Amino acid sequence: MDSRFFIVFADILLPLLLGMALRRWGLSREILRMVIKANVVCVATFLSLVSFWSVHVTKELLWLPISIIPICFIPVLIFYGFQKDRFRNPLDQGSYMISMMLGNIGTLAGLCAYVLYGEKGFAYVQLIAVPQILVIVLFCFPVAQRFYEMGAQRAMEMKRTSFIKLLLTPNQLPALGVAAGLLLSGFHVERPQAVGTLFTILIHMSAWMGMMPVGYDLRLGSVGTYAFKLWPIFPVKFILLPAILYGLTTLFVTDPAMMTCVVLSAGAPTAIFAVAAAQLYGLNVDLAESSFVTTTLAFLFVLYPLVYWWVGFGVM
Repeated sequence: MDSRFFIVFADILLPLLLGMALRRWGLSREILRMVIKANVVCVATFLSLVSFWSVHVTKELLWLPISIIPICFIPVLIFYGFQKDRFRNPLDQGSYMISMMLGNIGTLAGLCAYVLYGEKGFAYVQLIAVPQILVIVLFCFPVAQRFYEMGAQRAMEMKRTSFIKLLLTPNQLPALGVAAGLLLSGFHVERPQAVGTLFTILIHMSAWMGMMPVGYDLRLGSVGTYAFKLWPIFPVKFILLPAILYGLTTLFVTDPAMMTCVVLSAGAPTAIFAVAAAQLYGLNVDLAESSFVTTTLAFLFVLYPLVYWWVGFGVM
């Protein structure tokens, strides 16, 4: 197995432990909120711009960014159709829906694809991961704000925020990064080599900036408390979505590597951004963290070994 595979464990476990240590040392929670904001507003915006700057569109590649639509919104349909009443508190409902719909595609699925197919596999997954930023900033953040307003104790006293105001916040800057990257690519502006180097560094920095706040707020007891209540997320993420996306992908793609990357992305565990959204908008952080921890373990020890075996035997 490629040694790079283990880098992701360092980028997940070490900042988690650091965040837990920072809590024990008494670091202010507000500092971690600033870290989350900086990650969303600055780092994610830059990563979005650079990723789309290097995109060269081909017919089959078009399916990869499009596939994020069923990956994210089939869980939304399942939530509103069958699962909304599983939790009564809107703060729980918001965390539950976002945990079900957002996947840790860019980090975990991306590294697994790299182990299987090298840089080509990593690039394929990023074409799926980067559009998820649009889903996060244009859908998840506004919806999280709505759930917060419905669940806050002072909700009746709060002035409801218009949808336009929800979109026009600094949290939506990554969407502008996507637009800027597409413009640079469309006008064939050459990307400096230094930008690619900085991109590689910031990918790891973004993981640390995202994971430290998770570790800071992580309560292992709460992980166990919500684990059983969150069981519907597992068949959705690890059976239903990979099966549906595999079937859809065979209609548009013939490259086995692309097919595998779509399946890995569809089965990616709950994203760090699900926890970040819960922290930023006052939803149930314990619930989101429980989903993040339990689905990540299931992905690493069940789904990925199955896909690895599947590819190794030439099924895909």
